[in-house]
Amino acid sequence: MQQEGESLPLEEKAGEQNNSSQKKLSQWKAGGVNYLVIAVCVVLSLIFMKTGLLAFFFLVPVGYAVLVSGSVWITFFAAVGANIIVSVVMNSFSGGNQSFWLDAFYMTVILFLFTWVTGGRNLRAAYRFAIASLAGAVVFLFFIMFNKNDNSFNIILNDTAEIFAYLFSSSANEMGQAFTQERIIELIKNISLRGGAVFSMFIVFFLNRQVSISSVLLINKRRLGRSLNQYYAPPFTIWVLIGALALVLLTSAFRIKALEIISWNVLTVSAVLFLAQGIGIVMHTLSKMSFAVRIAVSITACLLIISPLSAVVLALLLILGIAETWLPMRKLRVES
Repeated sequence: MQQEGESLPLEEKAGEQNNSSQKKLSQWKAGGVNYLVIAVCVVLSLIFMKTGLLAFFFLVPVGYAVLVSGSVWITFFAAVGANIIVSVVMNSFSGGNQSFWLDAFYMTVILFLFTWVTGGRNLRAAYRFAIASLAGAVVFLFFIMFNKNDNSFNIILNDTAEIFAYLFSSSANEMGQAFTQERIIELIKNISLRGGAVFSMFIVFFLNRQVSISSVLLINKRRLGRSLNQYYAPPFTIWVLIGALALVLLTSAFRIKALEIISWNVLTVSAVLFLAQGIGIVMHTLSKMSFAVRIAVSITACLLIISPLSAVVLALLLILGIAETWLPMRKLRVES
């Protein structure tokens, strides 16, 4: 009897050891799958980036890897390391590029900001977007400033300037002559300083993150967190928007350039938060309609965005987002 009593604890310990071994094995397998997902996604991101194929969405595979694996740092270091290695190899074959390390620094910062926006949990999503957009804009302007003497970078700016000059000259010959390449390049830089860079970074991060979330939903059948139709701008954003707009008008009138640039960027951040809220209202309304209606509206919206009416559509969405500050259009108030 005593031996049987002593054997019970031994059997329980053996069962616990088996359960522990199985748990460790399952964790190891899950970790292996996550590493494989990260590796595949990093390769896809490099293909998008280096070949120009879907270059605008080169961050989507990285976001997908962060969301599926749950690892921000491993994905970040894998993406940065692979990008630097491939860039070094390509740079050696192309005869060397003076701005190589500046390009590597720029991409490292962009990858870090995006992985943090996508997988970060220490701040609300709206704040992460705002901080990342501002930081990305600073790095972008730094990149422009130190690349202004780079031939390949100037070729891109000159091509853009020629397109604008052609568009102006086709509508009005005198206007086309007034907008020379130098003036258009200066206009691009001025717009970037006054919120254009912040807006561009926000659009890049926002669209790539949304496509990453949609990819997880389609491929893994997993819904991650709250969707955009439940997004609300922080309550104090309206006062920041009003204050920034007043400062823009005052600094423009008194020609205080430094404060004007800061005011424009703060105004842009506030505006894009309300723009996201306006999109959320539309998505919330569409979620209550039939699938056919949602598809029809989505196609129409895409056509409008790529048409000359895109500015009007964005303005209406912005006004819609601002209006919800005083006129709630969605019953359920949930923080993003």
